[in-house]
Amino acid sequence: MPCLNAVEKKMVQISPDDEVESAINILKKSKVNAAPVVDEQGKLLGLFSFKGLMRNLVPVSVAMTDGIKMDIKVGAAPGVAKRLAKVKPLKVLEVMDRKVLTVAPTDPLWEGVSLLTNHGGPLAVVDEQNKLLGIISYTSMLAELEAMQDSAE
Repeated sequence: MPCLNAVEKKMVQISPDDEVESAINILKKSKVNAAPVVDEQGKLLGLFSFKGLMRNLVPVSVAMTDGIKMDIKVGAAPGVAKRLAKVKPLKVLEVMDRKVLTVAPTDPLWEGVSLLTNHGGPLAVVDEQNKLLGIISYTSMLAELEAMQDSAE
């Protein structure tokens, strides 16, 4: 089975020119944690996610090791909420993750499972011209695997 079979049935997309605040609302309304950022031609530019957004809010001077130990320079800690207010009017293009895990539509499903397991998700399914064909989430992958299991019984 190819990876294309495991894409989300309904895919949310965000424009690189959307404001971050608008993108946040799109994710909340759609009840997803991430969405692909695509241009007018449908080409994948990046990924906007809550995880990436939070990464943009943490001051550069904060270093975390295993999420436990923090080395904070004086005055850096109280400004995270203020940083969110400064980030919200920015364009998505300025804060999105540019490196997105991708698979080809014909790649075997096991490759998608391996990428999700080892690197997290979502995965973007793109063609040879980097046009976005769909997104594979943990949920959509699980649904495809269950469908395969049901059809084998």
